[in-house]
Amino acid sequence: MSELDEAMGAFSAALDKLEGALGGQEVRTEARSALENQIASLKEDRARLAEELDIARADVRRLDALNARASSEIDATLKDIDRLLA
Repeated sequence: MSELDEAMGAFSAALDKLEGALGGQEVRTEARSALENQIASLKEDRARLAEELDIARADVRRLDALNARASSEIDATLKDIDRLLA
């Protein structure tokens, strides 16, 4: 094998290696892009769920207040009934 053939073989091998690396880089870039899209989607879901949780917590506070008021009114009514029956 001549020096030129050896050089061409080495050059060809280097090109193959470079193509493989670039192909791998392309795959990594696509995978990174897909992951970034998933992360963005998860962040949107998290924000939406946090908002829904805040609304649910406000509803719980409102219902607790209504429950306390209803309980107080029932207690007052029962006392009135006891006084009337006594």
